Amino acid sequence: MPNTEFKRRMDDRLNRWYKGMNPHEDPKQQQRRQYVAGLVNKTSMFKYAHRLKLPLPERFAEVDSLDALDCQALPERVVVKPNNAANNDGVLLFDGTREVFTNDTVALRDRAEYIRNRYHDSGILKPNSRIIAEEFIQDFDPQYTIPRDFKVYVAGGRPWVIQVVNRQGPKAQWSHRYYSQDWIAYDHFQRENSLAPEIECPLHFNSLMELSTRIAQDIGCFMRVDFYITTERVVFGEFTSYPNAGLQFTEIGNNVLCDLMDRYPDPF
Repeated sequence: MPNTEFKRRMDDRLNRWYKGMNPHEDPKQQQRRQYVAGLVNKTSMFKYAHRLKLPLPERFAEVDSLDALDCQALPERVVVKPNNAANNDGVLLFDGTREVFTNDTVALRDRAEYIRNRYHDSGILKPNSRIIAEEFIQDFDPQYTIPRDFKVYVAGGRPWVIQVVNRQGPKAQWSHRYYSQDWIAYDHFQRENSLAPEIECPLHFNSLMELSTRIAQDIGCFMRVDFYITTERVVFGEFTSYPNAGLQFTEIGNNVLCDLMDRYPDPF
């Protein structure tokens, strides 16, 4: 698909937020920009979430090297991931002796070696990467082995668009659907994944909106905030400041998101 205005705006954000271009003339606003930009780091996000009292997956460990990760002390069902990667890069989902994304069989005694080999082969770890081990969330619908992502686009202190991502099976089979804040489904909004069938408004939807609003009012800018939903609660996952690198958004997606950015420009 051709580049869109939203792609241009995301590239501009990347340059301003992460490459130091066009710093804000107000030093305090520039400092705020840098703080919010840094929330995509999962270590910074974890501290932020505790400050706002957001529900999180249980964290079993966060260490500064693979050698420091005690795999024998972790639960059989656990997520292992770097603190500073995106797009599911480096995310390993262990359910007993199975790595769920690849369906590889990994004996518990071999987990440490498996993780080391996967990260070495992918080259995903950076010199400043930390390794996180956390709770493997179970979706409220048990047919989903991998919990669905409920990704909420916020601007102007409130949620507006929700993307539901289904990652069951090989990546080529992943699907998604976008919805308005009133749970009205969009047609093709972005084409990274195939178009999923419409689903009913999910369990704990009011809580999803409340938590999204809490974050949106605190950060005060356009952002995507990602959640999971279990039978008992909504769980906060991460911040995404550069969604899909602005790529593959349709005319509908481009228009909706640019309209939000026009009506509610970033204050910093």
